[in-house]
Amino acid sequence: MRHALLILGFIAAVLAVVLAVTPLSQMSFIPAVVALIAGIFAFYMDKDRSKKAVQLIFILTILSISLATYKGVFSSAEVGNTEELKQKEQQLENESIDELEDLDTEGLEIE
Repeated sequence: MRHALLILGFIAAVLAVVLAVTPLSQMSFIPAVVALIAGIFAFYMDKDRSKKAVQLIFILTILSISLATYKGVFSSAEVGNTEELKQKEQQLENESIDELEDLDTEGLEIE
């Protein structure tokens, strides 16, 4: 049981670190909590064995939570000037309408 918890903890901790450095950093809290819980249970399952694996799980989890929190606090989504995008969209729409009007539809049969 301890080995299964250690494996689950490692996988969840690594996944949390990977998600923490990507734009999906807010999603890294879920595997971080899973890794933390698995590490705590593995720690209390067998107190006589070496705790290096559990310590590594805790370090990776703390790292991922720290990175995700940092990105959440200091990153801000800025919306730029959307006027240019609206003008481009209108221009493309007008060009599409002109192309559709220029099509020769007299030779087509509609069933």
